[in-house]
Amino acid sequence: MPERLVRSQAVFSGRVIKVQVDEVALAGGRHSQREVVVHPGAVVMLAEDGEGRILFVSQYRHATGKTLLELPAGTLEPGEAPEAAAARELGEETGYEPGGLERLGGFYSAPGFCTEYLHAFLCTRLRPSQHRPDFDEEIAPVRLTLAEALARAHTGEIQDAKTLATLLLYQLRTAN
Repeated sequence: MPERLVRSQAVFSGRVIKVQVDEVALAGGRHSQREVVVHPGAVVMLAEDGEGRILFVSQYRHATGKTLLELPAGTLEPGEAPEAAAARELGEETGYEPGGLERLGGFYSAPGFCTEYLHAFLCTRLRPSQHRPDFDEEIAPVRLTLAEALARAHTGEIQDAKTLATLLLYQLRTAN
C-alpha cells in the first residue's frame, strides 16, 4: 500500500458520521495527516413508475443552502443489507416499495475525505408502501422522464452527485 496507517484519533462522533484524523506513513518514510469522514454507507434508487417516468425528490439540503432535485436515497442502518435499505428508503421517501430490485453498481461519494460508498439500484414494479418519511425530512415528489432528467442535468438543475452518477449507471445499463 502506498500509505500505511500509523495512528488514528477520533475527533467527532455524531448520529450518522464520525470524523477522525489519521497519521499515515508515506513512501520514503515521510508522514502526513488525513482527515476522514467515516460514513456507514448508503443506497440510491432509480425508481421507474411503469409509465416511463422516474421518481425524484425535491429536498432542502442545509449544507448547500439549496433545494436539490435528487433520486431517493438514504443511509444504511447497522447490519442492514443494501437491498433492504433500498426498499425501506424508497418507501420512506416516495411512498412506494419495489417489486423488482436490480443492482446498477456502486461508487464512493467523495473518496478524498469520506468513506461513504453508495449502492445504486433500479427499482421497478412499484407498489404502495406503509413506510413514512423520517420526522425531519420534508420531501416533495417529482416525476420526470429520462429525457427530462438528462435535460435538467445538462442545464445544471440537477447538481447532486449521487443522482448524476446513478443516471449514468442507468444509461450504461440500457445502452447494452
